[in-house]
Amino acid sequence: MPAQCKGHFRLFLRYCLGFVLAYLVLIASGLYLWAALTEQGEDLQIRTQLQGTQHLLHARYADTPQADWPQLTRRLQMQFAYPLRVMALADAPHVLDLPSLEHLDHGGLVLSPDGHFSYQRLPGSTQVLVLGDFSEPEQADVAWYDSERVDTAVMISIFIVAIALPLYFLVYRLWRDVYALGHMALAIQQGELAVAAPAVGTHLVRPLREALSSMATQLQDVMEGQRILSQAVAHETRTPLARMRFALAMMQIGDEDPEGAELLDGLKTDVARLEQLAAAGVTYAQFGRRPRVATHRLDIAQLFEALGQRFPAAGDRSPRLCFQPPHQRTLVANRDALMLALGNLIGNARRHAVGQVVVSLHVAGSGLVIAVDDDGPGVAPADRERIFQPYVQLQRHPDGFGLGLALVHIIATKHGGSADVCDSVLGGARFRLLLPEA
Repeated sequence: MPAQCKGHFRLFLRYCLGFVLAYLVLIASGLYLWAALTEQGEDLQIRTQLQGTQHLLHARYADTPQADWPQLTRRLQMQFAYPLRVMALADAPHVLDLPSLEHLDHGGLVLSPDGHFSYQRLPGSTQVLVLGDFSEPEQADVAWYDSERVDTAVMISIFIVAIALPLYFLVYRLWRDVYALGHMALAIQQGELAVAAPAVGTHLVRPLREALSSMATQLQDVMEGQRILSQAVAHETRTPLARMRFALAMMQIGDEDPEGAELLDGLKTDVARLEQLAAAGVTYAQFGRRPRVATHRLDIAQLFEALGQRFPAAGDRSPRLCFQPPHQRTLVANRDALMLALGNLIGNARRHAVGQVVVSLHVAGSGLVIAVDDDGPGVAPADRERIFQPYVQLQRHPDGFGLGLALVHIIATKHGGSADVCDSVLGGARFRLLLPEA
């Protein structure tokens, strides 16, 4: 069964059971309250209905010698749908209260407290004619489908079906429309802002469709504005920076002016840093605009080898970079984007590590995890989400802009995965890149 059918069927069962139980409780409560309010009226109605029957029975018993009453009772029982018997008046106190006994002694018709039996004294005797139990009539010759239990079961079944069928179609239509709008929202989340709004047939969901469509249009306008702005800023920034670098190269400061030479070196460093910042900002904007990145199968050993060549050992004081041999031979990803993300993670780890950085890959659930561990100070739990935001730096560093980890997060998202940080077995931080397995 498809996931969509399972989803709306589970939702239908939950709502249907709730509706049926609520209706049954309300109906049972209403019937109980109505029965309590009309109890006296029902007793009067039963008395009125039984008066004629009791009168005819008394006439039969009066015309029959008392010695033949047991035989008469058996003959009459065959003609009634409920039990009929004669009991001694002395036994009445066991089943009736004092006011009922007094009424019975004067020849009146008395009902039991539950209304299931009727008692009336036979004239000129100490015998009482008892009719009932009315709640359980004899049904020896009645078809099974005419029984009270079958009638109750059929009534409840019809009641449940009458609720379930309309509710099923209502829930199915709502679920179908919400499921389609959920796919639209997921596409917007993944950056596909030009996604068309699905057609919905439920009036209750149409305002949500219009809101999502309007939000996608506004986001598309905002992203387009950011794209134009980032391109303009990059172009307008690189041009004066290039002129500044050229002017600095043309300037000649003699040895007799060491202060001027120091200022010139500082200007050159600042210009280089501004150029790196502009390039990093453009790269961040480019990845942010892409809905997804093009992927292909990569050899993990070759990927680790290329990363090792990018970060050669820089002396004994440099942290040692180790790559653990992976059990997985290949993965599906965009090579340039993955190299950029892992390069940022390794560079960040080498800046904070004391003596060791370890890169590893392992399978976790339905995806792959590339982990970069270091033995540095680690990241406090309160900063572990904030650190992936753009231009956030927990510690100021001359070579950083706060965009490296933000790029890692965007690249992981564009691959359909995620990025996070936790404690490392080395004592520092473990940055993880979680990628779905193809």
